[in-house]
Amino acid sequence: MDIERHFSKENIIENLAKYDMYYQISVGKLINITNKTNNITTDIEFQYALGSIYELLKDLEKLENGDDLFESELRNQAAMDATQNFINENLEFVKNEEIEVEPIINDINDNNFFNRTMIEICEDNHTKQIEKWTLIITDELASAIKESLKELEAKN
Repeated sequence: MDIERHFSKENIIENLAKYDMYYQISVGKLINITNKTNNITTDIEFQYALGSIYELLKDLEKLENGDDLFESELRNQAAMDATQNFINENLEFVKNEEIEVEPIINDINDNNFFNRTMIEICEDNHTKQIEKWTLIITDELASAIKESLKELEAKN
């Protein structure tokens, strides 16, 4: 698995578009299954998302089939990140046991969190997400991200 390839401008846009969609739909499902909406935002934190994607790639590069697993693992990572933020925003409900976290985490880890309809919604919105991230990820920003990646890789 070539991590630098995943951080070309085109792949940064593609990966952020997918991560963003998966994150947003995960938040929607979390709101739906818990009936809790404590000012939760569906917006991703750009740098956090890139870091999460990088860490996922580092984990997958150790596996022979890492490239094959990337799509489903990206979906799960975005869902896990959305769940973590959702829990942080609704901590009082978790403490009061109004939200059960373990079944949600298990669903994500067992690849059962995303149903076919959720994946279809992501696919239907893919073009819009690509357009959004194409406006955000300029050549200069892509170069800066790639430089940061090289520095990070040099430290490891």
